[in-house]
Amino acid sequence: MTHPKPPSIRGRLVQSLLWISIAFGLLTSVVVWYVIAHEMSELMDQELREAAEIFHSVMAIQPDLGTNGQSATKHFDYEEHLVWQVVDAPSGRVQSRSHKAPEQALQSAPTEVIAWTQDGQWRTFTSVFSQRPEQFLVVAQSRKERDEVNGEVVWYTLMAALSMSLLSALLMNWRIRQELRPLAALGQGVQHYDPLRPDTAPKTAPRQELLPIEQAIGDLGHRLAQRIISERAFTSHAAHALRTPVAGIDVQLALAIQEAPESIRPRLVRARNAAGRLGRVMQALLMMFRSGMEPQRQEVDLRQLIDALAFHDMAIAIHQTTPVNADPDLLAAALLNLLDNSHRFNAHQVTITALQEGADTVLRVQDDGDGCQPHTKARLQQSLQQQAYGEGSAMRGLGLVLADLVARAHGGYTLLPDCATGFSIELHWPAAPPASAA
Repeated sequence: MTHPKPPSIRGRLVQSLLWISIAFGLLTSVVVWYVIAHEMSELMDQELREAAEIFHSVMAIQPDLGTNGQSATKHFDYEEHLVWQVVDAPSGRVQSRSHKAPEQALQSAPTEVIAWTQDGQWRTFTSVFSQRPEQFLVVAQSRKERDEVNGEVVWYTLMAALSMSLLSALLMNWRIRQELRPLAALGQGVQHYDPLRPDTAPKTAPRQELLPIEQAIGDLGHRLAQRIISERAFTSHAAHALRTPVAGIDVQLALAIQEAPESIRPRLVRARNAAGRLGRVMQALLMMFRSGMEPQRQEVDLRQLIDALAFHDMAIAIHQTTPVNADPDLLAAALLNLLDNSHRFNAHQVTITALQEGADTVLRVQDDGDGCQPHTKARLQQSLQQQAYGEGSAMRGLGLVLADLVARAHGGYTLLPDCATGFSIELHWPAAPPASAA
């Protein structure tokens, strides 16, 4: 079963930083553009006023410049930022102008302030000649020229702000990667940490934020080591304590076989084989639960495995279409408990099927017993997925728990498929053993 990849802290930080940088650059550009546009407008108005004063002074000294009725000669091609006109106030005619100034008067009468023309295309300033009150000077700048200046200011400001923001984002991304390296090293150290070997405790570059995590991991490892040591001691004691009565039962059954009539010897032999299998299963379970021993996988013949066990009077059908590679003792423990569950829920017929699904081996156990309600089965499936075996969960009894633990010990999982009658359970695990176990 595949799980969605969780989000990355570094990825989220980098993405947030990038968007913040872009937003900051745009906001900075807008603010700077507003301020600069306002100042540029005042600057260009001041330039207009000063240019008008210069033209007025020159024309006042040389009156013929404003009365010859000619346009200024175009000596060479250049970009004219300001134009001028000399307008006759009574007639509203242009008497003289620069070569790019319009032929029509931009203002029909002098104004006291800088103002836009009626069509809104020119920004003008007028000045009356004191020697010729009927004439006035108009100095103007086109809206196109002013918009071009403002546009260039906005463009250069935007490019500079975004460039600095992206550069800052790249530098911060580099710093984030550097600062997250100790966290990645801590994760790798935890993966290789063995609580029974204190020298493998994870150690990273000293960071104040990681010290509590390292301390918590160290304390947890110490507690786990103490528990493992205690449980191994218990396992050793329990295995010895169980081995003695099982061995005694085996001896007593061996003697009984020799002394019993021929008619009951097969039943005693079967009981002795089952007792031997029980001893091995108990030892295997103790080792699996207490020390995390790897399963001893081998090819298992389900028919022989079932025949070697002593069950109730249920009819057991076996369909094995694929080799089963598993630990026979652990598998026997799981089957013992599952079949006991079937008997407790009034099953008379049990079908055990082994098949191949992709790279997995599937062992299905289905009976014709009472079964359970769909909502109960859904709760059981959820508990199996979450490994919720404790109190308060839907798990009751040892059968499903042991089956799930055996499947997980083989690197697999457990499913509860739908069935028309009775109860069905499937154990899935990889058909080929892991390379480390090979």
